Amino acid sequence: MIGRLLRSLSGFSLTLFVFGCIFIGAMVKVGDFPQILMPSKDYDYVMENGLTEGQHIKGEIFYSLGSFASEESYTQYENSRTASKTTGYYYMIPVGENGLAAVFIRKDDVAAMEKLTEETYNYLMGGDIPQTGVSFNGVAVKMEKNLAGLESAFREELEYMGYAEGEVEEMLATFSDGECLVLEGPADVSVMYVMMAIAFLMLLISILMIVRNYRKELAYDRMREGGQRMSDKPGGISETTQSTTYYINR
Repeated sequence: MIGRLLRSLSGFSLTLFVFGCIFIGAMVKVGDFPQILMPSKDYDYVMENGLTEGQHIKGEIFYSLGSFASEESYTQYENSRTASKTTGYYYMIPVGENGLAAVFIRKDDVAAMEKLTEETYNYLMGGDIPQTGVSFNGVAVKMEKNLAGLESAFREELEYMGYAEGEVEEMLATFSDGECLVLEGPADVSVMYVMMAIAFLMLLISILMIVRNYRKELAYDRMREGGQRMSDKPGGISETTQSTTYYINR
């Protein structure tokens, strides 16, 4: 059986299978898979129930307490690197009744998030409820596990806002399972879904090819075994069937 399975493997099917696994592994490493496929919760749910690691959050964020860190990208060469380019900012948002978490906002949505921050502080001072909403689709992940240094910036910002260390720990324990959490979304969710579709399609095609080849090998082995049994008959004479076809002349 093992030998038959090995004969069923082709270079093309193995290539598809390996690349499909690589695609899925890359998405798992980013932290958005398989959570991005799970049923989503909206920000209303987060405000009422708090935030937990792995939750898929989709919808509009309607409160913001300002940014506390930025994300920059650059290309590193052997002896030099390109200039840093800001790709987005991390904003502090309320979760639960008195909890706080963070959300990553890409550069294209920063202007709207700044407007939402201003509206939020005006609301806290007795003004109208914020009218601006910033769309988001992503997953709650642990800061320090996925983004080195972000948790330190988050805690420093809380201290700057006047929270004592004990208050910070109590806040996190109550509304985010004791972890500093950040909502991170893929650069383009539609691209993420396309990548997942391609990965699963690769795996499906490779498995179907292997199953087809295995069945062919199985049929060939059975045919060969049948031929061997027939040649083992006394005298080595094989059975044949003769037929005659009659044509009618008109």
